[in-house]
Amino acid sequence: MTSKLQAIIIRIEDFDLTELPKEHQDINAPGFRQALKDYLETDYNSAGYFADITVDDEYIRVDQDVDATDQSKLALESLQRGNYPKGKVILEALLPKYPMNSVVLYNLGIVYSDEGDLTRAIDLLSQATKVNHNHAHAWVALAVAYMRNGNPDKAMESAKTALTVDPDDPYVLRTAGTLIAQAGNNSEALILLENAAKAVPNDSLALYSLAECLRTDSTGKNRQRADELYQKVIELAPGTPQAERAKDRRRKFAYEGFRKVGELRQDAVMYCLDALQRFSTMSSQAVAGVAMETATLGQSGLEVNNPDKT
Repeated sequence: MTSKLQAIIIRIEDFDLTELPKEHQDINAPGFRQALKDYLETDYNSAGYFADITVDDEYIRVDQDVDATDQSKLALESLQRGNYPKGKVILEALLPKYPMNSVVLYNLGIVYSDEGDLTRAIDLLSQATKVNHNHAHAWVALAVAYMRNGNPDKAMESAKTALTVDPDDPYVLRTAGTLIAQAGNNSEALILLENAAKAVPNDSLALYSLAECLRTDSTGKNRQRADELYQKVIELAPGTPQAERAKDRRRKFAYEGFRKVGELRQDAVMYCLDALQRFSTMSSQAVAGVAMETATLGQSGLEVNNPDKT
């Protein structure tokens, strides 16, 4: 089965030769045609195009592989829908023919990383950063793969490179900040995560990572803000892993606050005052009914540390 190709013909004299290394800018220089071919292949692969390049004395011919382009789009759509097996099969079929294509390397590398096949993930993602050094997301994905593989030094190196390449990208800020926080540098991580949260205020992962960073601070102000961020995560992404972890964090905060010795919890005081005010307007029989219900609930234990119940 042959691929459907779409040809583009470019006259060499119309091409900006200053893009080539200085020693190969002369059309009559030894190795000119190969240098031009190498440059174009790198450029197309870096941009994620599927193409074969040929160069003769006068023309550059670019044969774009339409079928491969369509298959690549189908793979990405499958991955976005969560159908990893289908996307993975398509990308693995494209890799042998286009082993330097940045789209294939990056996305297949992420699939392997998520599946725990970290050796192959690191190999493909490393290659993606070589093909396109300015691919910030590939550097981030490589950092994650290194961290998962137990190599925090390499992870930090890759994360810092991603920040150098694109210091304003929210995904870069969030992931780099999270990794740097895991490495113990809270002050630097806080700056990155604050910037990520400002850039994408409804990103539950960025908010959770920022809350985690704030949680480690012993000051009441930061812990209170962390608790508020956990609550926002729960509201934004109910049922997600980060939302469930946020619930656990809030329960722990509530437990620690409830067990403080020598301090009155203002929320508990307000609840008690509110209850007394309600009781003052009720009949003795109604109050007795509430007391009986409370006693019945208390037999199985009241969740005093659950921040979702008052």
